[in-house]
Amino acid sequence: MRIFIATLGTETNTFASFPTGIDDFYDCFWNEGDIASAIPSPWSGPGQTWLKRAEAEGWEVVQSLFAFANPAGPTTRPAYESMRDRILGDLKAAGPVDAVLMFLHGAMIADGYDDCEADLVTRMRAIVGPEVRIGLELDLHAHIDDVLVAAADIIVFYKTYPHIDHNERAHEVFDLMKRTLAGEIAPEMALFDCRSIGLFPTTMEGPMPGFCAEMEAAEGKGGVLSLSLNHGFPWADLPQAGVKMLAVVDGDAALAESVAVDFGRRFYAIRKEATLPFTPFEEAIAEAGIAGDMPLVIADTADQIGSGAPGDTTYVLRAFIEAGIRNAAVVPLWDPLAVKICFQVGVGARLKLRIGGKYEPHSGPALDVEAEVLHLAADSWQGHIGDEKIRIGDVAVVRVDGIEVLLTTLRTNLYSLDLMSRHGIVYETKQVVSIKNLYKQKDLFAPISRKQLFVATPGTSNPDWKALPFERLQRPIWPLDDDPLGLNQA
Repeated sequence: MRIFIATLGTETNTFASFPTGIDDFYDCFWNEGDIASAIPSPWSGPGQTWLKRAEAEGWEVVQSLFAFANPAGPTTRPAYESMRDRILGDLKAAGPVDAVLMFLHGAMIADGYDDCEADLVTRMRAIVGPEVRIGLELDLHAHIDDVLVAAADIIVFYKTYPHIDHNERAHEVFDLMKRTLAGEIAPEMALFDCRSIGLFPTTMEGPMPGFCAEMEAAEGKGGVLSLSLNHGFPWADLPQAGVKMLAVVDGDAALAESVAVDFGRRFYAIRKEATLPFTPFEEAIAEAGIAGDMPLVIADTADQIGSGAPGDTTYVLRAFIEAGIRNAAVVPLWDPLAVKICFQVGVGARLKLRIGGKYEPHSGPALDVEAEVLHLAADSWQGHIGDEKIRIGDVAVVRVDGIEVLLTTLRTNLYSLDLMSRHGIVYETKQVVSIKNLYKQKDLFAPISRKQLFVATPGTSNPDWKALPFERLQRPIWPLDDDPLGLNQA
């Protein structure tokens, strides 16, 4: 067999006012045709998995571009079209192939393109024709409709939120593709629109772990090949946005439709109980002032880069100072200019420093402080799963009124506790730690925090869905509308 592999993705927040450009892909993940050489990461993992699996089968592999950018506003048209056309050009130049495997995000929007994935895969289909098989792995915070389903043969979404199964799902895509190419199965896909938006963590107490277990238990039985709940990305004002249930079955379109409806309605029945709860900002700051036997963790959800926010607001830091909270940390905060200044003055220096609030209108006011430089690290990183590494650029840790603030030159979430430990912040000694994350940290901190709060702070990614200025979102949709499927499950 001869297969073609590539990667292209980012997650687009249509409410963010800063664009995603080509440099954002270079900064996050960029590899040209040699995925084996890339440092293991969530973005290199699927391509590396497919390359190893194909080589083990004795298949020939044609590699193209592998590129990912951190979430932000819409991708510029020149950036998207140049990457798309690079991949399409490589596919044309490859000549005949038996299959195409693509790792895409699913929520990439560019100027002039509401659905980059559908645009790219539809163009790929036109190049390879109807007989070549196309398999896709997508993030579960994607947008999908029948256009992408029609263009592909196999689609598999992450099952976990926080996302820890990117390589596992890559193996699933490969296994299904191998069986398809061998003539063992003939995948048929169907979507069910659950008419909902929101955030539905799969490790949170409640019904989601059981729902995920039900999906996995159904796979491999009665013709069901794969089941995926596409949670959707809620900060996107698009007609195709929202939760969808995808069923992949063997050779039976009617069965695919039936299974998608069945599991889609099961999710719809639990949607309210499965939704991540948020704590009001003032309430969280009040609780932060109370000492406990372990640190309190505050997730600054509306300014976390995983949902497309810049990651540079100072609302929590300012509130800590005004509340007299001193034994605290704020991690991470994106401020390349402040980091550069800290590198100029060096460790031990004390200086007046303007922190945050620089990048876009949602960034809010900057905070002027008296800072002491505690730690500097050039071209640094944090760990992830196994040997995976996340680049975070240059790092400066400063002390402000007793509060330790970790500043970076690359936008990042906290993926690992070593983001703090590698840069001199001793988590266990803090009364409270504020992190610019949404949910991916939950399992990390569960055994070592007295409580975790998911806080509705001011910022680009406001989790109050009814407050967002949706104009194009297809209505009715829950929770903006009570019972859009008419099943009396408000």
